[in-house]
Amino acid sequence: MFGDGQLLYVNPQATASISLTGQWCALNCAHCGKHYLKGMKTFQEIEKLIQMGYRSFLISGGLDLRGKIPYDSEILDKLFHLKESYNLKYNFHIGFPSEPINELRGLADVVSFDFFSDTELFEKIYGLRRTVDHLLLDAIISSKIYAVPHITIGIDCGKLTHESESLRILSEYFSSVVLNVFIPTPSTRYENCSPPIIDEVKKVFEQAKKTFKMVVLGCMQPKGIYRFHLQKALEDFVDVIVKPVTVRREDFEGCCAFLLERLSQGVLSDVRQRILEETR
Repeated sequence: MFGDGQLLYVNPQATASISLTGQWCALNCAHCGKHYLKGMKTFQEIEKLIQMGYRSFLISGGLDLRGKIPYDSEILDKLFHLKESYNLKYNFHIGFPSEPINELRGLADVVSFDFFSDTELFEKIYGLRRTVDHLLLDAIISSKIYAVPHITIGIDCGKLTHESESLRILSEYFSSVVLNVFIPTPSTRYENCSPPIIDEVKKVFEQAKKTFKMVVLGCMQPKGIYRFHLQKALEDFVDVIVKPVTVRREDFEGCCAFLLERLSQGVLSDVRQRILEETR
């Protein structure tokens, strides 16, 4: 059942990441600096990926000066056609829209979004001056699409800032949350920073565990020995671990947002057994 206490392990590689903007982004975010766009496939490659066997996609890209990933009608029409033709599933990473995302109704199976409760921190990271929290939440909730909030712990050069307040706000609207951990990334303003202290990260997960049915350690985690110690420290405060280090079995293949959407429907009485049966 949803939030039944079983620890689940996710391999996200079955979901292909698509950038609708290629390597373009109007911003130069402190933690990203367009770096992660380089590892994504382009929209023009999606049909090739379908022929290779992919049936789930993270639809993302760079942000414009409004804080949104630009979707034009031609792209959305194409995605609709491919979804119907091949029974695809889409997780849209939507940026920070301030108006309802009605154009994604019937197309997005899930939408994922990053959340900030601190306006000054948001401007520091993204260079955009705007109120993030309630405008964003209203835009998402009014669309009635299943949504998965994300928080990056230590996004401010490894320091904890808005995490506790963001969890408090999100818990009023959502039953699940994905917590990522800041990665110092080459060629960004924060490349020389350190990841947050694991004991401090653990406290954020402890708070989340008290107020959310499902808490996920997301795919953004520093690598190496840090990741090993991080996952060990969080075992009692997390329901899902993406990219497990030591566990060989995987309970779900694909983006963790798809797993949360399935679990929320209450269709899996024995979570692990059903998932294994359906993915064989």
